[in-house]
Amino acid sequence: MWENDVQLKDGTKVRLRPEVKADLEMLWKMYSTLGEGSRRFLPDYDRELIEGWIEKLDYEKVLPIVAVVQGPSGEQRIIAAATLGPFSRREMVRHKAEFGITVHDDYQNKGLGTILTQHMVEIARMKDLKKVSLMVFTNNERAIHVYKKCGFKIEGKLEKEHYKNGEYGADYRMAIFL
Repeated sequence: MWENDVQLKDGTKVRLRPEVKADLEMLWKMYSTLGEGSRRFLPDYDRELIEGWIEKLDYEKVLPIVAVVQGPSGEQRIIAAATLGPFSRREMVRHKAEFGITVHDDYQNKGLGTILTQHMVEIARMKDLKKVSLMVFTNNERAIHVYKKCGFKIEGKLEKEHYKNGEYGADYRMAIFL
């Protein structure tokens, strides 16, 4: 139900599936090889943080989905990761979840961000969620374009929401209502 085989604009075949504990090395390789262009929009990821994600895997709380390609000699590589959660049992907030996504530089501009975002929105619908939210740097025009294309709308702008590379920056709060 959470898995899907998709094809990118350039013909690359990709498997979308839930993250599993055995993905640690592939996840670390993806996050540790992101280029400066991608890293400027992301928090600093270190191995300890990624190990923590793997140790705490619980699909009832957060659903992490990875995009995997297979190389010519059969080796697999994670090229994108997305999360939906936390899922709460508290009545006041159980109707909504936060969304996050990272696509490796090598696979940007091939439609993967849109495909994976749409996949996560469909999962949210299956889980009977009513709202999916995200935060995005206001200067991340490419991501904002993808989110809008997938139906997300800007709910507000938060000034001095993050501090990166010696500067404060603003974020948009975006959401899609299901």
